[in-house]
Amino acid sequence: MKCPKQIIVTIFLIATFFSCSKDSTIATPKEKRTFYMGTTPWPADLSLAEVDKTYDFINNNCDIVAHHFDEGIPYEEAFKGTSMPVSLINNVNYRLLKTAPNKKVFLSVAPLSIDRVSKALYWNDTSTEASVKKYWENLAFDDPKVITAYVNYVSWLIKQFQPIYINYGVESNRMNWNSSEFLKYKTFLSQVYQKLKLSNPNTPIFISFIVDESPQGLDFASQLINYTDFIGISSYPYFGISSSINGDTNPANFPANYYERYFNLSTSKPLAFAETGYIAEDLKIPGFNITKKGNAEWQKAYLEKVLALCNSKKAKLFIWFCPKDYDALIKNVQNQGYPQATIDLLHLWKDIGLINENGIQRPAYKTWINWMNLEKE
Repeated sequence: MKCPKQIIVTIFLIATFFSCSKDSTIATPKEKRTFYMGTTPWPADLSLAEVDKTYDFINNNCDIVAHHFDEGIPYEEAFKGTSMPVSLINNVNYRLLKTAPNKKVFLSVAPLSIDRVSKALYWNDTSTEASVKKYWENLAFDDPKVITAYVNYVSWLIKQFQPIYINYGVESNRMNWNSSEFLKYKTFLSQVYQKLKLSNPNTPIFISFIVDESPQGLDFASQLINYTDFIGISSYPYFGISSSINGDTNPANFPANYYERYFNLSTSKPLAFAETGYIAEDLKIPGFNITKKGNAEWQKAYLEKVLALCNSKKAKLFIWFCPKDYDALIKNVQNQGYPQATIDLLHLWKDIGLINENGIQRPAYKTWINWMNLEKE
């Protein structure tokens, strides 16, 4: 699970429209790393200054950018091949403008709504008639028109960004899928994968899996393994892992083989951390009955743990979702009148930045820079 993407990316669109062991990784790093390192352009506040700071971090301290699209799908426009919504075009053009020309691109697209068990809604754009949106949203996942529209949409994004990696199915294995709906989604993925591979034979195309300890989530992932080139990982374990049941999120206490169960789904497919993050401050959300202890040292230990794991498994990609805490952004969202449930959701990932809300670098920032300074194989 991650941030509420339909809400979060809407906020991002507003901003863009404005314009192992704890110490071993650092003590004895490998001479090279196998994977690209990057973040999304998720800003710390709704201001040009903070958007610029985020892109500055990406352009100076990453070798790849994760352009993540989770706002919905422009089904009608994509299906008919007509002009995409103006808001989408502005979004894409702004990202291209702000990203350094030599930066590699990882394209990540969600065909699912934020609940991750239902079809994505229509792209959040007022220019499309409500009746058209309703028509597309009522179609089943395995409807040929939906498949064609999604393939055309992802293909359009590929043309804009020329990515080296593509995640076409963000978080596809949530444990609470309805079995009949999952079968429709499985059909959808199988056909989308085949069509995208046909037109992009030399580009790795994959789906990402939510890592949890449920047998259901692992089983759903295993059923989709034929439709992915990588084992894509999405992981924010601090609020769901069994070792944090008493509120202690120390990664040293993670269950054995927490990640390996997913890696072992296919030992022949490379690993890709499509997104992750870890809290550096306490997390308390009364509305969700969540109280977790977090600190900067545990965040650093988690980052070191997963980076070392990635190198040992010869991973291809590592994405930390956002570089800076977004306390200020949440205050702005509150001022805009969003419901408390939305604010509670946003708090789940507020303090995962390598930089805190005051612009101070956390210990994990140094870990990041040390690994970035390693030569990539």
